[in-house]
Amino acid sequence: MMEPSSRLIALLNGDETAMELDEAAMEVAALDHGGMARQGVFRQLDLWAAKVRERAGPNASGPMLLHALNSVLFEEEKLEGDRDDYYAPANSCIDLVMARRKGLPITLSVICIEVGRRAGLPLSGVNLPAHFVCRFDDASGVRVMIDPFDRGRLLTEQDCIEFISQLTGGAQLPPVEELFAPAPKSRIIARMLNNLHGAYWRRGDVGKAADVVQWLRLASRG
Repeated sequence: MMEPSSRLIALLNGDETAMELDEAAMEVAALDHGGMARQGVFRQLDLWAAKVRERAGPNASGPMLLHALNSVLFEEEKLEGDRDDYYAPANSCIDLVMARRKGLPITLSVICIEVGRRAGLPLSGVNLPAHFVCRFDDASGVRVMIDPFDRGRLLTEQDCIEFISQLTGGAQLPPVEELFAPAPKSRIIARMLNNLHGAYWRRGDVGKAADVVQWLRLASRG
């Protein structure tokens, strides 16, 4: 088993400065498969961000950048959720999701966050029960959620609450500010690892599932 880097372990233990989210997501993908062209992934993220900036135009506002990001990623590049094979391990691997244009909500959200970061559009991840979305806070105080799994559909907080209530069968949800709090990178990567573990377990790949558990244990020991 390839061991996680010391920087990823530091991130999983709460050091948010240890590494960027795209780097950490690539380490998760490396647990599934080797031989990745990491620089190719970073260049693709750079390219998409450049398209966003170009489409938004000079001195673009936050909402203009958000509109451009949705246009590039979901209309032009056609990123979307994988509804046919939701639990495929590939859906947790950022490089494969970028190549296939399909993935889990959290992996698609990481792509949005990283393209946004490069384009000057600050987005946060929101760790909802049974789902994951991005959050954009406008300078005017307006907050909107982006659902990358549904091709960048824009949602209000109330939209999300109603949607999550349907997914969870009406389970009691945390208070609004807690529910929509920005997720730290450490929690995003831990959830990606847990998703990968679940994907292996469902397929009966006990060996790889155990590798993921070992990574999480290494992280918990610091």
